[in-house]
Amino acid sequence: MILQSLYELYGRLADDPAYEISEFGYSPQKISFKIVLFPDSRFEIQDARKTDEKGKLRPTYFKVPGDGKRSGSKPVPFFTWDNALYLLGIPPSERSQDWADERREAFLDKHIAILESVDSPFLQKACQFLRDWNPCMAEDPKNKIISEIVTHYGVLQLAGTWQYLHEDPALLSLWDAENGGSGQPDGQCLITGTQSKIARLHPTIKGITPPKGKQQKDGPLVSIDKGSPAFASYGKTQSYNSPVGEDAAFRYGTALNAMLNGPKSHKHRMRIGDTTCVFWTDRESLVEDIFAEFASDGSHAVEQVQDPQMRQKLEVFLKALRQGRESDLELDSSPDSTRFYLLGLAPNAARLSVRFFYQSSLSELLSNLRAHRRDLEIIREFESPVGKRRADSDFPAYWEFLRETVRQGDDPSPLLGGAMLRSILEATPYPESLFTAILRRVHIERSVNYIKAAAIKSVLVRNHKKSIHIMLDQENKESSYLLGRLFAILEKIQEEGHREQTGRSLDKTIRETYFSTACSTPAAVFPRIEQLSTHHRRHLNPGRKVQFDRMIADVKWPQEPSVGIKKSHNLEEQGLFILGYYHQRRSLFSKVEADSAVATA
Repeated sequence: MILQSLYELYGRLADDPAYEISEFGYSPQKISFKIVLFPDSRFEIQDARKTDEKGKLRPTYFKVPGDGKRSGSKPVPFFTWDNALYLLGIPPSERSQDWADERREAFLDKHIAILESVDSPFLQKACQFLRDWNPCMAEDPKNKIISEIVTHYGVLQLAGTWQYLHEDPALLSLWDAENGGSGQPDGQCLITGTQSKIARLHPTIKGITPPKGKQQKDGPLVSIDKGSPAFASYGKTQSYNSPVGEDAAFRYGTALNAMLNGPKSHKHRMRIGDTTCVFWTDRESLVEDIFAEFASDGSHAVEQVQDPQMRQKLEVFLKALRQGRESDLELDSSPDSTRFYLLGLAPNAARLSVRFFYQSSLSELLSNLRAHRRDLEIIREFESPVGKRRADSDFPAYWEFLRETVRQGDDPSPLLGGAMLRSILEATPYPESLFTAILRRVHIERSVNYIKAAAIKSVLVRNHKKSIHIMLDQENKESSYLLGRLFAILEKIQEEGHREQTGRSLDKTIRETYFSTACSTPAAVFPRIEQLSTHHRRHLNPGRKVQFDRMIADVKWPQEPSVGIKKSHNLEEQGLFILGYYHQRRSLFSKVEADSAVATA
């Protein structure tokens, strides 16, 4: 299904000029320089790169003959274009000039041989330049750009025109005659089902982000290890025992490379840990346009994007997630039949590793995203911006949950990232490792923020089938939830009592000292912190003291006196304790904020 989906996508992308998709026998390549040839035999080596929105020079994409692949130790020059090594004989620092000259001469010899069968004045001029060029000319100050593009690709252009050597009609006719045909059929293609010329090697896929500290390594999506029994079976070797036609292989490889490494790659790719993800729909869709922005920033994406049209699309998408299925038609005319695909790839030794492949209809995708939002929805810590801190997102990005599983500056588990994304898209149980990692961070940091609380709630609701409210639940009689509420009340009493007594805020509360123990082994500390609370209550005014006494009674009354405080909490109960604390804490602060608003009105 992966190859077939990509094969079908090629047709749509090829019809869209923005993707700069090439036909069979050609490929889009990053070109950084051009050799401009003048009628009087002068030449200039010019920069072909363009400045992006961040002021950085980026190569320009050109459609050129061939696929840009070389194999073996012998020099293999490309047809009408190549890098500075083959065009100009400029060696990389670790290679000798003789080694570079061998490759430059191979490029020249190949194109001189072509002159025998093609009448091309442009090629004659190009060959004359190649004969006259000496690598020592690279030291001329006017050619200083060469030092920046030693490993980059370049093309040849006629001065005063837009004509490039790789676009010469006579040369293209020769190329198509020799390389554009599919050849005699020698097998049935697994993708199309037709008799085709079978590809011996599958296309090289570029743009897979390597793990931190590793070099990028391109590779095929389909490859068979020579030492594997699958390499030779039923009398067939290499890719012939899993046959894909040359044209079909080109199409799926071109479509995948366009999404990973083409001019519209920002629209189709994102990274999760060491996995590079690409996504697409089988026809044009608003969801395809904005999914990368949404996945990267959640509902905050609306504030982040600068393009008004993109912002409007995101607002429509978020409206559909918040309001329900009736808004799906605003996103797509037929969400039940439009297909959505997500492919996760990671680098590997011989070929790319497929981490996961997800496919569904758009309506199913949106339904699963709504389920995720319902499961995580909890009262936010910051409903509006405070100073430089932006408001909490009502639909946090997946990476915000991953970030809370490790200390600041550390990288989350790449496997957890993939498992988390799959659980969101497929509406399956969240990884329990997310739950345990968040609990561990709460114990270490002795605090709980909005994202941690949302993560804990989502796992308890979906995985453990708990019924948990968005805000404080006065009807929840779970002992661990009530103890979390009690801890929040006792902490608030300590804060207010200290302020009444000293006129200053506390530097450290019972949370820093006792929270972790109270969460896991409550019987060991609650008698102690309740005793401390009686001291702090003495400094409160009578009215406030009565309010807190009622709160404590409301929390303690539902608990069975005969059972007492539990000696220990399991992980599920620890999660409920944390949510009880978070809910009660937000409720207490909401009342303070409301009272403050009334006082200043």
